[in-house]
Amino acid sequence: MSRRVLAVALLTVVVLSGVSPPAVGQEATAYIDDVVVSPAQPTPGERFTLTTVVQNAQNSPANLDVTDVYVRTAGGVRDLARVEDLGTIPPGSDLRIPLSLRLDDPGTYDLRVNVVGQSNGETQRLQYPVVVRVREGGPQVAVEVGDAVIGTDTPVAVTVSNGEDEVARNVRLSVAADGATVENDVRVLPRLDPGQAQTFNFSVNPSTEESEVVASLQYTTADGNARTTVASAPLVAEPLREEVRLEAELGDGARPAVVVDVTNLGNAPLDDLVLSLRDGDAVVLRKPVATVPAESERTVLLNVSSVDRATLDVVATYQTGDRDGTASTSIDYVASPGEIELTGVDVELEDGTVHISGSASNIGLSDAQSVVVRVVPTDGVEPARPYKEYFVGSVPASDFASFDLYANVDEGVTTVPVEVSYLADGRERTVETTVDVSGLSAPDEGSGGIGLDSTLLLGGGVVALLVVVGVSIYAYRRR
Repeated sequence: MSRRVLAVALLTVVVLSGVSPPAVGQEATAYIDDVVVSPAQPTPGERFTLTTVVQNAQNSPANLDVTDVYVRTAGGVRDLARVEDLGTIPPGSDLRIPLSLRLDDPGTYDLRVNVVGQSNGETQRLQYPVVVRVREGGPQVAVEVGDAVIGTDTPVAVTVSNGEDEVARNVRLSVAADGATVENDVRVLPRLDPGQAQTFNFSVNPSTEESEVVASLQYTTADGNARTTVASAPLVAEPLREEVRLEAELGDGARPAVVVDVTNLGNAPLDDLVLSLRDGDAVVLRKPVATVPAESERTVLLNVSSVDRATLDVVATYQTGDRDGTASTSIDYVASPGEIELTGVDVELEDGTVHISGSASNIGLSDAQSVVVRVVPTDGVEPARPYKEYFVGSVPASDFASFDLYANVDEGVTTVPVEVSYLADGRERTVETTVDVSGLSAPDEGSGGIGLDSTLLLGGGVVALLVVVGVSIYAYRRR
């Protein structure tokens, strides 16, 4: 077989086996030994590497200077990647040449790796076919954005799911957004097993009406390749709308709570909400309240213990979006705790001492405890035995208990001060009143008439005498 026929046969074998032929008219002194794709199946937009192994034959008469290596689609004229001036390959040696590129769309790509070199002043052109499959492989990312308002934290849920048969390791998820800030923007997992899915919640605060949330997932495949998957979602935010209303009313009971309805008519939640009751400049009560979501209502009970009657201001302070706000209303507060009044008071003179009796009546709506009634010493009035003071004890709501007091009162004194002390709703109360004793006077010993008591005594004596006489006559006759 002639040398020319042998060269044609070699060319045919090389093409069928995927090895590039030498330039026409030259012996096969160089060839592409292999092209390795890493990762083997890249994802859309992911950078991958084609490593081309160029071999200079052992029987080559000269070195091969590799001037260009480039990749094109089959029949294409546009370079997908190109490198130049790669060095010299002596006879019997090889050179590994990496080319980095990426393909944005999924699918199967029929590519050609082209190598151009110079040997003995002659140009050699080598070509190698490579099939690359780009697919949506590995863990997938889905981004879900909640209702957004400018200046307000917006919930963003990012779900990472691994539908492959191999584990993904060193998983790192990061979230970014143009025109918005992301709190705690990176989450890390040591591994994501096949079939496993996990959702991560992020808080994004937009400063513009339109932006985009981008989630980037980096991980390592089972064969050690680093990959990145990116997903995004639009973030459309409304301008902040603020409107808060307060309504207050009294609850039930002796010391009713102030019932406050907080209505958020805005489109952002009320955070750091505090309700206050104020009596003029004095703060009666402050109470922090949980967040009130947008377009919702919350009812809060404010228990009052230090005020019986007053016009109270109800004030709400809060933060919504990037603003601090207040809202207020007022309410007339009226409490009805246990309250003791002296009723049915009667006064009489006993052996020169004034005896005061009556009832300690509870006109309030809660019990009164430790009720004590006492005579207050003053000019012309001195508490006297047996009851200088009287311990009544507990008096239930709408009930009463009796008491007795004694006092020595000088002539000309017309009133006796009486003090009532008790506990109602945990608070000690003291009330002082006066009892009129002006109508009291001692019996007139100089009167010549016979009073009612003398008449009764005389009548009783006559009856007794008649009984004695009758008994005596009866006894005499029986003798």
